[in-house]
Amino acid sequence: MMSFENKSTDALIRIAKAGLGFTLVANSKTAEDIHQLANAAAESGAKITFIYKPEPDLSTGQSAQ
Repeated sequence: MMSFENKSTDALIRIAKAGLGFTLVANSKTAEDIHQLANAAAESGAKITFIYKPEPDLSTGQSAQ
């Protein structure tokens, strides 16, 4: 499986504009990045699934709920 988290927003927009869908753990992307990606996907018909993983609670080492 290809990882998209470390790709630049510009690279992801090119992928979306090509009509290719992907799943993205979006914690590291800004709201503007998400907006641009969603628009590119809407224009091309690509499907992007945005996933947000809870940040770990550093005091306990557990995921925040």
